[in-house]
Amino acid sequence: MDNETEFGAGLGLLDKLRTLAEWAPLLNRLQVLALAEGPHDQAIAIIDTLQWAAGKSSTEIDDEALAHIEAVLKTEEGRAFFEWVVSKLGGEL
Repeated sequence: MDNETEFGAGLGLLDKLRTLAEWAPLLNRLQVLALAEGPHDQAIAIIDTLQWAAGKSSTEIDDEALAHIEAVLKTEEGRAFFEWVVSKLGGEL
């Protein structure tokens, strides 16, 4: 498969617009990620983005796993655990 076919360069205008409209929510989520103020907020934004992408598949296990991860991260204990992990990996908070 060549790049033109793989990345949709050969699509007609209406198909390109349809694809753009279908994936526009991903661009919005990536903007939220870019504006997140710290590692924990970035993690929440990443989970939201992954949940949206997982919703595009027919597999349920990824939806369920991400929902559980999000629920844990949104608790005080989950945030504390996340911050502990980041500090152990040498990240700044």
